[in-house]
Amino acid sequence: MDYYSMVLGAIQKLLADIGQKKYSDVVGECLEKWKNDGDCTMFGREFDKRGRFADYRLDSSQISDIEKGFWTGQTLSALIAMSAQISAMHQRGTEIDLEFMRKNFGVDNEIMTVSKCAGCGRLEATGMDIDKYISKIVIAKKIVDGMEKDNLNEQVESIITMTAPEIEKERGKATARLSNSSIAFTEKYVKVKGCLKCGSSKITEGRLLKSIKENVFVPLGR
Repeated sequence: MDYYSMVLGAIQKLLADIGQKKYSDVVGECLEKWKNDGDCTMFGREFDKRGRFADYRLDSSQISDIEKGFWTGQTLSALIAMSAQISAMHQRGTEIDLEFMRKNFGVDNEIMTVSKCAGCGRLEATGMDIDKYISKIVIAKKIVDGMEKDNLNEQVESIITMTAPEIEKERGKATARLSNSSIAFTEKYVKVKGCLKCGSSKITEGRLLKSIKENVFVPLGR
């Protein structure tokens, strides 16, 4: 199966769907270069300082929903990373092993970054914190599933529309771990501006380590 064409096709479609036709067309050229000449290096070259993707940033104004914007950006980054990995394998003459990809692409995140009160040390996780923690593993699974089942566009669509059941499943697991750790959380995509315990407005960054022995997080640096 031509996984490189599949992944580039998914990137091309995603960019077109969010109104980035200019960049979608660039990917289309790279896809044609691969199909016609067997050249899998063009797409990577478009990201160097002279390439057409050199200054590309996802325009969040194209996506009105902040949650969908986050998942779209993460998915696009993951697809680009997958294309780079497949390209490198082709250049080395290495067989593309999906089981290897499943085990090594988008490895599980052990650290959650949350808000921390500089005054009393209270920790609080937001919806964004939770999604940053779970997104890599969810997106990696969906991409490899799509490659294996030859339905990558459908898998990507389920992520960016947030209809993939894995999203809510992993959110539930993360919030259960937070609850077991007596750490406050909100599902809203909001920035913590003040401490609900002491009233301080000095909010810094805290880090939580996923315990391998219990279904809890262990605060770091306290």
